[in-house]
Amino acid sequence: MEQQDYFEGLIAQDDIKETLTGFIDIYKDCSVLPHIFLTAPRGCGKTVFARKVGENLGKKFIEVNAGSIKNVKEFFHNIIIPHIQNQDATLFLDEAHKLPKCVENCLLTILQEGKDNTSEFEFEEYTYEFDFTRISVIAATTEPQNVFHALKDRFELVELDDYTVEDLGEILEAICEDITFKDNVLSEIAPVLRGNARAASKLGKNINRWMNTYSDSISLGKEEWAAIKKWKKIKPLGLGKKELLILELLGERKEARVTSIAATLLLTRQAVMEEEQYLQKQHLMEIKNSVRCITREGQQYLEALENVESIEPVKPAEPVPPAPKPKEIVRLELPKPNEAIEPVVSHIPEDMFQMMRNAGR
Repeated sequence: MEQQDYFEGLIAQDDIKETLTGFIDIYKDCSVLPHIFLTAPRGCGKTVFARKVGENLGKKFIEVNAGSIKNVKEFFHNIIIPHIQNQDATLFLDEAHKLPKCVENCLLTILQEGKDNTSEFEFEEYTYEFDFTRISVIAATTEPQNVFHALKDRFELVELDDYTVEDLGEILEAICEDITFKDNVLSEIAPVLRGNARAASKLGKNINRWMNTYSDSISLGKEEWAAIKKWKKIKPLGLGKKELLILELLGERKEARVTSIAATLLLTRQAVMEEEQYLQKQHLMEIKNSVRCITREGQQYLEALENVESIEPVKPAEPVPPAPKPKEIVRLELPKPNEAIEPVVSHIPEDMFQMMRNAGR
């Protein structure tokens, strides 16, 4: 059987495509899709892949942020009864780690299929039947460790990969389809995207807008990229402001505890711990016995950044002031040389003579 391309237009993640393609093919053959649990860092395509799967199942797609579900009553009255019960539907629970404990326990029972691909759940004196030849369930999260382990066991785990620099360059080119990248500038752009396809999509849209506004060319090289970096305040490796502040603090002190970093930068401990994850991933810092330390690579990063930012930018040439507008020309008609000139005679009134004579007395 020749496999169909269910993910046309989606770049990379070939292993994931192959796994999900198999699930969709089996569904088309026997009408049952296993409960799918997608995990990946932010921006790696979990939601896009979930929507693509739902699209290829050909059923109504119900997308719910798990953080919006407060309890079992809301889950049934707002989602199950109006959108799922006795209907052909795919339920997508995004941010699954935010499910309250009571809803997790509820799903433990619902997702426990019997031999006939159905399950039952009693709620408010009614027994609800879930037929998984009609209902499919997909969950996704960036924090699988925070989902109840017994609930995770009800799902087929599908782990997406980080995108490579080459993948991100390809995504950027696809988004900026009318722009040509020159001077090997994609190799400079892709590392600031942090392995994140969503970041590539956002930057690609901004590049399109900047080029349409400020450039008469369809080619983007190092000069245009330098201007875009300045506009968007993009740092090497795509470091954010708080990440850079943490690294600079460690550069000054060499080491510090998370409480000290939080107090100095007016952040919470949790905020520091979230921000430092990418710094660790890029080997710019490390943790030894709960102490945060800058690495050699981190020190080199700061030195390189300082050198770049200390370079005096070339001042643009001052614009030449426009030439003054010519004044209006006044043409004088002068007499010709041999033309007689009539003398100018001043006419003095008669009474004026009398006044002059009187003044001389």
